[in-house]
Amino acid sequence: MSNIMLEELSKAIGARLFIQFYYNSQLYLVEPHLLGQNQQKEDCLCGWSTEIASNPGAKVGWHCFMLEKIQSLKILEKRFYRIRPEYDPYDSTMSRIYYRV
Repeated sequence: MSNIMLEELSKAIGARLFIQFYYNSQLYLVEPHLLGQNQQKEDCLCGWSTEIASNPGAKVGWHCFMLEKIQSLKILEKRFYRIRPEYDPYDSTMSRIYYRV
């Protein structure tokens, strides 16, 4: 995975900035909370999806996104201020945590 993407996502998490990207051909607006590596050694982003622009009826809430599938990442200037319910900063599904809120 691109070190640039890891760095950009870490900055967004640290500053609590919304991010926007395409994932499986759908446009997501996400509050990034945790960046790490899962048990399968894949780099992942855990975040609260507030909107799926290409699918308005889709489920909002917690999602884990594989970084290799994220396309057209944009860091937005909009901040989020609260930690979402059920956030686990020590997520046991991760073998390694790079950065977290």
